[in-house]
Amino acid sequence: MDRLLRLTSSGSLKEKRLASLLEGRSPSEPRLAEAVQDAQILGSLELAGLPSTPDAVRGLLEALRAVDPATPVGIGALRSWNAALTGGTGALRTSERTREEGPPPAPPAFVASRLALLEEWLNGDSGRELKPSQQGALVMARIVEVLPFDDGNGRVARLAASHVMVRAGMRPPILRGADEERLRDALQRAFRFETEPLCALLEEASERALDVMIEVLAGKE
Repeated sequence: MDRLLRLTSSGSLKEKRLASLLEGRSPSEPRLAEAVQDAQILGSLELAGLPSTPDAVRGLLEALRAVDPATPVGIGALRSWNAALTGGTGALRTSERTREEGPPPAPPAFVASRLALLEEWLNGDSGRELKPSQQGALVMARIVEVLPFDDGNGRVARLAASHVMVRAGMRPPILRGADEERLRDALQRAFRFETEPLCALLEEASERALDVMIEVLAGKE
């Protein structure tokens, strides 16, 4: 399906603006991809409440490269992302966790089985019928709900959401620290099966990738 058909009217205009700035060059040229990656990394660290230290940036950059873009989201991919960004082994959580709001995290004994259900559903017929932002919202909300790791769950959830959206044809979503309150509220609603607010946020975040690329190209004019 043509990416333009998935965009808002403003997104379509931005795609046209990007095409005119590219003048026949590839939108995947390295400097554009790097600018989008940098924006994603800095935003994810802001949401995690972490400083943008070289080690933190390097960990997320390695995580972005840890899983082949064509690979479906599953336990293996989630563990690879977690290992890369935390410097650990990507082991699933074995201790109990609590949460102030929303449903309790999965008991350790059920973490693997709930992730397996997510993988099975997402890659089945029902999951494939969802639009990219719906896939991203489902993956993000479920990972945050389960809390499969001792550390890095939010960053893994954002990586997974970006992965499925890009795999389905959208631009990478760029979430920022300023989105924290809105993201928290959208996740709480997604836990109650109200996923539209989270879908809307992810669609806006995906459109920001266009803004970043246009800014890079316009600066060269």
